[in-house]
Amino acid sequence: MKYADNLKNKNYANVSTLISAIFFFIIGSIIFTNPNGTVKFIAYVLGGLFIIVGLFKIIAYYRSKKKNLEVNLRDVSVGIVALICGLILVIFSSAVEALIRIIMGAWILFNGINLLTNSIKALKNKDTSSKLLIVLSILMIIAGIYMILRNNLMFQMIGLFIIIYSVIEVIGYIYYVGKN
Repeated sequence: MKYADNLKNKNYANVSTLISAIFFFIIGSIIFTNPNGTVKFIAYVLGGLFIIVGLFKIIAYYRSKKKNLEVNLRDVSVGIVALICGLILVIFSSAVEALIRIIMGAWILFNGINLLTNSIKALKNKDTSSKLLIVLSILMIIAGIYMILRNNLMFQMIGLFIIIYSVIEVIGYIYYVGKN
């Protein structure tokens, strides 16, 4: 019942709903049409933030040490690690997409192989649903391999889902305004 109440509380009369849907449509379109550039941009931003945090920690450590305050070596080590991670993200920004793609594809591939082995065991036990599970596991294996080999597929799908969401929100807004 609570979920239904939340659906009833969705207020399409508010113009901010339309504005946020348009904003999400633009973001989704950017991600869909230029996933590699989007990932690089995110890697640069995150890398820059890590670098700033790392420098802040290191500077704070040396300031505390200079003022003869109690210093914590953990702060400087966290700063160095954050600085190194930030530099890695900035320098190897194009590898971030490949790393995420390979991890996600390997996860889907692994789950597909597990499902296939379980389905084959179920087939030996004459389970009627095992044939469907074998087909689904083969599709998962193919999808995992395809995701590993195909650049930007995952981010294009994320962009597409954001676009679909925003279009649904705009339709809901237009329907609500037209109805009232």
